[in-house]
Amino acid sequence: MRKKGIYGILASLLMMAFLIYGCGDDDKPPGPGPEPPTDPDSTFSELTVTLDEMIEAMATDPETPLDNFDFSALNQAFKNYESAYPGHDMASFGAAITSLLMLTTSEDLNALIDTIIAMDEAGMLKICVPNPEKMSGRGNFFAFPTEITATGVEPNFLAQSYVALMARAISNPPQFSEVQAIVRNEFLPAVAEAIRYINKIDPDFVFWVTPDMMGETSDSVEIDNSDFLAFGAGLSVIEAFLHMAVAYDIDIPSYDSAGLAYMFDQSNDWMSLHGDGGAQMSSARNSFLAAIIKADNALNSLEDEQLTDLNQSDDLIKASWTPSEYVLAHDALDSVVTYMSGPQTVYADFDGDGFDESVRIDASEIFNDPIDGIFSYLPPYSSEVTREYDSLYYYDWYWDEFVLYDVREYFVVNITWNADTFAGWVFPDPSFNGLLPDINSDTELKNLFGLTPDMWTKEMRIELPD
Repeated sequence: MRKKGIYGILASLLMMAFLIYGCGDDDKPPGPGPEPPTDPDSTFSELTVTLDEMIEAMATDPETPLDNFDFSALNQAFKNYESAYPGHDMASFGAAITSLLMLTTSEDLNALIDTIIAMDEAGMLKICVPNPEKMSGRGNFFAFPTEITATGVEPNFLAQSYVALMARAISNPPQFSEVQAIVRNEFLPAVAEAIRYINKIDPDFVFWVTPDMMGETSDSVEIDNSDFLAFGAGLSVIEAFLHMAVAYDIDIPSYDSAGLAYMFDQSNDWMSLHGDGGAQMSSARNSFLAAIIKADNALNSLEDEQLTDLNQSDDLIKASWTPSEYVLAHDALDSVVTYMSGPQTVYADFDGDGFDESVRIDASEIFNDPIDGIFSYLPPYSSEVTREYDSLYYYDWYWDEFVLYDVREYFVVNITWNADTFAGWVFPDPSFNGLLPDINSDTELKNLFGLTPDMWTKEMRIELPD
């Protein structure tokens, strides 16, 4: 049970890489493209042997760990071959896939995943873990025992809670910055390299995946330009989210009430941009736009296929939409580009009066001039985080008494505004850094969202499930 959820997708990509290197029978449709050189010592010949060995190992034992394979060497060999023989589409695709599969053997990534798995198995990722098997007894509670001595919870549950508390106390959970470092140093370069090589594949390149290659008895499947464009679009979307994931400082000192208090403290740096955060958000926008272009081209390719290839039964992505459906899909992509390019008018019931209002929103500012420290855009306040409990009882008719069967635990964030009046409760930047370009005053912002003196209170309580 080792990282199957994370590596399953990469394993699927590996099988695609296997498929494109001609491991089927000679009487099956071959994968077109430049023929490899006849030199018996060529890199491509060595790669085919390596791939055959990998396929045999995985076919013999599907549980074979992916880290048994040297994807790094294989990736470099593919890149060397593509460099020596530009235009070799199969080598480009192999370089793209293996650049992603190299992540499965990353020591830092594996160590991080092992830590997260260990924390989960030790129950450190949850504070309150109800046990259905003990719901009928006097209670069920796994949390901090020093705070619940008056709740009537049985001693055996307190003992279990104490063990859980000690486990949390001695744990050293990873910080978000550690995850971000892996994304920066390994994930982003791998995805960028995969995109670069996918982009090199010629639009006319087609490969047939035979039943023998898939280990099935189904018909052959065609992988063509539409499929490669869709794959590239998906990678660009992933790249965009990875850029966004490393743009902000989201470290907290601990994964408990103290960490939550740190998040809400306006004087801290939580959700502030890293030094290169602005550049990362700008790169995210570029990746999103690249994905849209590829998706649009994939739609065009599918439309052409539908006119020139009436039999779509053997295609990986089947061109089967109606003309109006293609138009809707193109329009949706165009709309995303429009909203990411500048201010657009949006209609919605912002103030809750039952009628729509209009306001211009400039979503491009999320990427061009991103907000730095989200809580700093709120009126000044102080905050306190507490842990609270609700005891849940049922009435036992036989014993004629209420019996505690569970305790609900949750965090409460108590916000106290510095202002003593609604008039003094002022948003420092009502446009939220240009996100609302036409909102120039605190009054305009409050009117837009229906914030009135009669609904304002100096203190605000936010309950967060634990």
